[in-house]
Amino acid sequence: MNAQLFRTRVAVLWVAVAVALSYSVLIYLLGPGALEEALAGEMEGDPLDESLGFLLSVLAGIPLVMAAATLLVGDRVNRYVNLIAGLLFGLLVAYAMIGELLAGAFNGHLLLVALGCSLAFLIAALGLVGLRQPPSEARP
Repeated sequence: MNAQLFRTRVAVLWVAVAVALSYSVLIYLLGPGALEEALAGEMEGDPLDESLGFLLSVLAGIPLVMAAATLLVGDRVNRYVNLIAGLLFGLLVAYAMIGELLAGAFNGHLLLVALGCSLAFLIAALGLVGLRQPPSEARP
C-alpha cells in the first residue's frame, strides 16, 4: 500500500473515532433525564467539574491530534505511533465502556463508544501490519 494512501486512511479513521466519541456524548445527553442531571451538576452520578470536562475534551482531542500527526510524521514513525496510540486509546475506551456495562447502564451511546473502540484497535492493527511489511523504497 502506498504510504500516502495509508496515512490518509488512518487519518480518516482517527477522525471517525473522534466523531463517534463526540456523538456518543451527544446521544447520552439526549437520553431521558440526562440533560436535567447535567444541568443539576452531575453526570452518571459523578459531579460535573473541571476534571470531567478535561477528560471529555481529551477523549475528543487525542484522535484529532493523532489524525494530524499521522499526516505529518515519517512513514516508519507513523506506524509505530499509530500502533501504540491505537492500542492505548482503544484500551482506555474499552475500560470506560466495560465500567458502564458493569454498572448496568446500557444506553444507545455505548454502541458509538464500541465503534470508536473498535476503530482504535483497527488503527493499531493497521500499524502492526505496516511494520511487518518491507519499507516502501524496497518494494517495486
